[in-house]
Amino acid sequence: MAFSALASLAGLLFMIWHTYHYDRWKCLLYTKDEWFRAFMCHVLFGSVMCLQVYTWIDVHVIYAEYWIYYPALEETIVTPWSLYTPTHYKLFRTSLYFITAGWGFLQGVHLEEFLYWAYLIKSINTPGGPRTTWLHSGFFKVWVGLFISCFALLIGSVHIEEHDLDLMRSYLFMVGGSMSLVLAFASIALCIVFPSFLRNVKRQGASSEVLERLYFFSEVNEIRIVCRIVYSVSFLVLSADAFTTNQEINKSPFWSDALYLCGQLGLFSATCLSVVILLPRNMTSESVPTLAQTENQLMVAYQRPQPDGYSPQQFYELGERLNVGHDALAIGLASLNPNNVGHMGGKEGFEMQVTPPLPTHSHSQDDISSYSGNSSQRTRVDPAPFAESADRSKLTSRLSEFAGGLPSVVGRFKSPFEVGSAERRGKEGPTEIYVKTVKEVHEDDMV
Repeated sequence: MAFSALASLAGLLFMIWHTYHYDRWKCLLYTKDEWFRAFMCHVLFGSVMCLQVYTWIDVHVIYAEYWIYYPALEETIVTPWSLYTPTHYKLFRTSLYFITAGWGFLQGVHLEEFLYWAYLIKSINTPGGPRTTWLHSGFFKVWVGLFISCFALLIGSVHIEEHDLDLMRSYLFMVGGSMSLVLAFASIALCIVFPSFLRNVKRQGASSEVLERLYFFSEVNEIRIVCRIVYSVSFLVLSADAFTTNQEINKSPFWSDALYLCGQLGLFSATCLSVVILLPRNMTSESVPTLAQTENQLMVAYQRPQPDGYSPQQFYELGERLNVGHDALAIGLASLNPNNVGHMGGKEGFEMQVTPPLPTHSHSQDDISSYSGNSSQRTRVDPAPFAESADRSKLTSRLSEFAGGLPSVVGRFKSPFEVGSAERRGKEGPTEIYVKTVKEVHEDDMV
């Protein structure tokens, strides 16, 4: 029992540590847009806390009562519940309500993850993107109903017997273990269809960061399912043996302790993995330099063309679940946030450029050379590089503008492989980027 208490304490400390490094505990604050994630974090946190209280009360009562010599059997046995002091009897009975609440919260988390990923897979595989959001979908309504039903079943099971502590715990473990095992087998079906979902997401243009996170989720979820099956089977075996006449497993010191420890270890391992899955850390964004390090790097916005074949909203909720920025979700997507509108009215992307932004009317030509990357200046929105050159109807008009033919684009840029002189490398200042661009126009194509 001491091992179970230490394992639960380690799980609680891990959740505190993980949520701090995730976003400095901001995920626990309720906001207008992130209230449901905050609610699920509180549900998971409440599950860990309830299981923590249960294990430490259990340890206190068992070690306080300890062993007694039973004259009828002429041997030393563990103190049965019928010989507990009134205080320890009430404490142990109270601990069963804590594990009931903790188990119910944990079932709600596992149900939400299973139904949410089923909703995402259906949405991604649906042409044109999701028809509705998660909170307005039928999957969410099913989750609410099953969550309430699980709590009702667990509370009802612990009240089947109100005096015998062993039977109360046996009924609770029988009902809770059965529900956990059924949900674990349902999650196996999710693992079976997940590879085809990965191929579909990759075919639709998801970025490497999204694919990497999906593969990580797939592997962690498989490990967590194994842990869930371990603790479900362990608790089911112990509870089923309690209803037999001989109770061979529960009367065996080795098998009773081994199965109970396996169940507790699997339970807290699955809980820790649920924390990682529910709140996946974005190591890419955490490694990005601060604003003070990047304020001198010039960025120029341009309007990127939308890719054909799927809706921009296709990966929005997927990115929210994976904690991936909108600009890193899919190749070619300017933004998945419908409210992310640039100052020129359209959705924007960004590219590095060596020239400073276009000055406003209050800036002179001398201000251009002294530009230091001030974010308050307006930037010039350029079209996507060579976007118009792909339109053959504009080639004739573009060539007619120049008497001497097409200007040399290469001459305007320096080679990216050029290395400056020692004096230039020794000077301090913002990083300069040189781009070599080559564009060929065949006259045969214009005929």
